[in-house]
Amino acid sequence: MSPELALAFLLAGFVLLIAVGIPLAFALLFASAFVIALEPGLDAVIIPLRIFSGINSFVLLAIPGFMFSAFLMNRIGVTEDIVALSDLLVGRIRGGLAHINVVASMLLGGVSGSSTADVAGLGAILIPAMSQKGYDRGFSAAITAASSAIGSIIPPSILMVIYGASANISVGALFIAGYIPGILVGLQQIVIGYWYARRHGIGAERQERAPGDALRVLLRGIVPMTTMVVIIGGILGGIMTATEAAAAAAAYVVLIGAFFYRTLTVQTLFEVAAETGRLTAVVMLCVGTATIFGWLMAYYHIIEVAGGWFEHFATGPVTYLLFVTAVFLFLGTFMDPAPAMLVFVPVIAPIADRLEVHPLLLGIVVVMTLSIGKITPPYGISLLLACTIAEIPLAASMRWTLVFLLAFCLLVAALILWPDLTLVLPRLLVPELAGA
Repeated sequence: MSPELALAFLLAGFVLLIAVGIPLAFALLFASAFVIALEPGLDAVIIPLRIFSGINSFVLLAIPGFMFSAFLMNRIGVTEDIVALSDLLVGRIRGGLAHINVVASMLLGGVSGSSTADVAGLGAILIPAMSQKGYDRGFSAAITAASSAIGSIIPPSILMVIYGASANISVGALFIAGYIPGILVGLQQIVIGYWYARRHGIGAERQERAPGDALRVLLRGIVPMTTMVVIIGGILGGIMTATEAAAAAAAYVVLIGAFFYRTLTVQTLFEVAAETGRLTAVVMLCVGTATIFGWLMAYYHIIEVAGGWFEHFATGPVTYLLFVTAVFLFLGTFMDPAPAMLVFVPVIAPIADRLEVHPLLLGIVVVMTLSIGKITPPYGISLLLACTIAEIPLAASMRWTLVFLLAFCLLVAALILWPDLTLVLPRLLVPELAGA
């Protein structure tokens, strides 16, 4: 079979299956299986072998660890304490609840790495509270979904783990590179929230607290944040890999739930473990089927052809990264980030080397761009969940979602134009991993 015909079958089959409502992982699997069945030189046994090779990665073992930590934190009461700490920090500013939403996402993202867990936990608390204080439900859903994207940027980040595995670069260095971009996203959203509050006459929302109560809120908020110290400190100290840090974080959260919060039960532990196993299986299925799809593209030399086409439009580092941003923005609207990375990162990474684009900068741009996909329909899982919690149709939040989307894209462009914003911390803290 010629490469052109193989590509036609792969893409046509994938698009057709997605169009009729087949889940993404199975669309990738069935489109690949169809091409393998038509190719005399390939045997069907390649399918399970490639699925296994795709998920047989030590780095990917970090995913269940971070997922377990995120789900358990929601169950033992960490989310409420993070909200209270955020209120203590930014509640006095006009538009306090909007700022609490963003800061809580930044803090929670720093210990969980899951944007979906962020929306589920914070949205259930803050969206109804914002509606009661006069915030438009569409704005409340939009800022909750948009701020949850910070969970994919501020480490630990599940998307960074997947990118590190697919591009074969240090997950620890990626984690460090994500701090400044993640903080900038949060500050940007706080500015939008302040502007909204001034425009609609919404004031501050901070609760008045006695000194002793404020100290208690500070302590209860800081204790779960020490999970981030375990993760990043272990990686920076050379004590643990990212995978080992994920396992240590999961064990640490269990200890916090058992001895600090004292809300952890054996039943809760088993329920969280089951939920983690189920969602890890979903992610790994996507990873495995995307591996088959990507392998077929390499087998038919489609990746080299796509790389040449890509390089034709991207003649320098800036134009290359802008083109990467545009491509992954498009992919993120209808694909889960994991398959998008596994299929297309092998296409773009070699070109980055030739154009002398730093691999950490490329990784942060891809992760940030795909995290936007979680707030853009039709995939937009974070936005769909936020709108469900707010009890509004998706269209009711689109006006404000577009505001956050535009701001997000402008920030990605700024990071492309000034790479040192991303690279200064890794070069300072992990020079042996960050490279030049």
